[in-house]
Amino acid sequence: MAMAVPAQTIAGYDRFPWDAILLQTNSALMNNTDPNVWASQIISTLRSTAVTLPSVDLAHRLVSHLFWNHHSPIAWKLLDIAASLNLLPPLLLVALLSTRIVPMRKVYPQAYRLYLELVKQYVLMLQFRNNSPNYEMIMESIDNVLQLSQVYSHKVCEPGVALVEFVFSILWQLLEAILDDEGLLDHVPENKPRWLSRSHDMDIAEHDCINEMKTEQKEGMQRKNTMIAIEIIVQLLQNKMTSRLLCLVHRNMPSYWGSFNHQMQLIASKSSILKNLKHITADTLLSLMENIHGVVSCNTKSKLESNVVIPAGSQIAFGGQCEGSSWSSIWLPIDLILEDALDGGHVAALSAIEIITGMNV
Repeated sequence: MAMAVPAQTIAGYDRFPWDAILLQTNSALMNNTDPNVWASQIISTLRSTAVTLPSVDLAHRLVSHLFWNHHSPIAWKLLDIAASLNLLPPLLLVALLSTRIVPMRKVYPQAYRLYLELVKQYVLMLQFRNNSPNYEMIMESIDNVLQLSQVYSHKVCEPGVALVEFVFSILWQLLEAILDDEGLLDHVPENKPRWLSRSHDMDIAEHDCINEMKTEQKEGMQRKNTMIAIEIIVQLLQNKMTSRLLCLVHRNMPSYWGSFNHQMQLIASKSSILKNLKHITADTLLSLMENIHGVVSCNTKSKLESNVVIPAGSQIAFGGQCEGSSWSSIWLPIDLILEDALDGGHVAALSAIEIITGMNV
């Protein structure tokens, strides 16, 4: 639930509440403060402002502050509790981290592992909410962070479309990371990967932590991360909710889906790590790709034909070929597409981040 309260000014903080929040965060990092105590402090600070929760600004400022100058295991715990308490938008957090963590995954393999856990927690277990007062602002921020409108050639950021493209882009980024890690990018027709380019804040020296790990440990963790990334791709293709979103990409953005499909074929035919997995095979990937087109199919069609009142809100093109600005004239609200998929999913009581942040990151 979003909340906002009248703004106040506090002497000594020219940019309150952000300076105060960063000071509280630095203190939590230095003192290894319980994340719940830190979250209570942040909530108390924000209650004296007009900041609406979940806060887009809070997500941007925390991620910018923590990566990489204040990177530590406790930093991940703070981000996780902030997302779980809806202090910041979880999907925006994933988008922000994707631009920082994935390009640096070989330098910070432990951080990449924790990022993958967040993808499983917040993208795979997608909690769709479009009734927040700042929902459009959140999706616009995700669009800006990942440059979705630019990548997919849109003139206007439509929130529902941005959600579909966000899920697809996170999936595609993981796929390109796998190709890169296995030395397969030379087989990609494009001159360079779409999602692995370094941003300006990635041009940093390698952290000493890379030298603190033995070569065998580092290589082992990198292989394990690639295995987990493959597993997440399979889960996103299988998941009832995300597969429906991906079906829309397949139907309405065929050239992008075609490039993605080509890269999936490369993984299926040439990935050495995939060949060593016991529970996932090349046939598994190919079968999921073949089936993705029919995921939405009959249920959605029957709802449209049964005089369902379509509420106003985020909309997704659902018929015909509609890449770029030539969207279909047939529109379907995103909440209607996902309605059947929202079947009482729950969040685990103990976060995976809480379990594995004992690793040195």
